[in-house]
Formats: sequence, structure tokens, C-alpha cells
Amino acid sequence: MNPKGQISAVSGTPADAPLPPEHHALHLREGAARFAWRLRDEGVTLTASGLEWTADGIRRNLAYTEIVEIRLQTGHIPRSGDFGACAIKFRNGVLLTVNSLNSWGTPDDERVGPYIVFVEDLHARLGQEDRGRIRFLAGNTDGRYRFGVFAAVLAGAFFVVLPLVLVFVTGEGEALFLTLAGVFFVYPVIRVIRKNEPRSYNPQRLDDDLFP
Repeated sequence: MNPKGQISAVSGTPADAPLPPEHHALHLREGAARFAWRLRDEGVTLTASGLEWTADGIRRNLAYTEIVEIRLQTGHIPRSGDFGACAIKFRNGVLLTVNSLNSWGTPDDERVGPYIVFVEDLHARLGQEDRGRIRFLAGNTDGRYRFGVFAAVLAGAFFVVLPLVLVFVTGEGEALFLTLAGVFFVYPVIRVIRKNEPRSYNPQRLDDDLFP
């Protein structure tokens, strides 16, 4: 596990010392994000040669050599907490996303540790050729990141700046309370946006900002 505030160095490859199969009991989905009442697909196994999982009743077994992109993201749901998502894109177009959410689609602190273990295990099983071929991306796409920044600016203006102006104009305590509440609401959003700034990362050094 990657302790908070530390950097994880991923070493070892299938060519050097094949690792035994490891099952990770995390929820997953295939394809683009879509609304669902429950997350019903759970469990991905990392073998010496690839990933095995079942989604929507379809069993998959795809090799590490078929991976073309891995994207690590974090998110925040108000009053629930932070979560992580690892999106793995394969050459045949299949997109597998493994996350730290519970079955209701909300953050679960008890799943953050197992999620970090999964991400580290996945990267440890990639060979040198895999690391040279795969695009290792962190954060949102450029478009989603720009939209997030724009939304954060609007939220800051509405929930923080406007109430603060009312404090100076009216001197009422209620406006000050609204300002403090606005800071409490906007800060987690800004923190998540910062952590999800589009960038690439070193697959052999997984820093803390890649995780919830």
C-alpha cells in the first residue's frame, strides 16, 4: 500500500519474476460512465499475463500487451468523501474502469486501501515493453479539466465572494456564516480539480496525488 505522503516505487516485471495471480475485490464497469442504481460487477484478477474480469455477464481475459492507455483519476462527492478510478483502455477498444466506490456508487474509505494495492499491483506486472508502449495519464481530459476550472470559479464567486461582499455592505453575521459555508463547500472541489490536472506520470513512481 502507498502510505499518505510517500512515493511508491514500482519494481519487478513479469519477465524478471512472474507474480502469482491476485484477485482484487473492487467494483468495475466497462465502457463510458453511465447512470446505474447499483454497481453490480465486482472483482478483477491480475495474472502473470493479463487481466480477468466479468462485466454484464461477459467474461474477459485480456493481456497486458493489449493495453494502450491507463488513466488514474480521483473524485469527490460532497458529504461522502473521495474516491479513485483507474481506467484501462485496450487495443480492441474495450475500456475497463476499476474504482474504490461501494455498490451504491459512493466513496468508501475501506476500499481506498485495496484500490491503491490494485493500482500498484497492476503497474508492477507491466514489463519494460509495456511501460514503453502504454500512455500513462493522470487527471481529467483537457476539456473536462477546463470545464471544472470554469465551474470552480463560478462556485467561488457565488458561494464565497458574493457573501463576503454582503458582509462588508450589510455587516450581518448571516452573510459571514454563508461565506464560511461557501469556503467549506468550494475547497474540496478546488482540491480535486488540482489533483486532476491533465498530465502524464511515471509508472514506476506512483506519487500520492494519483490516489484519493
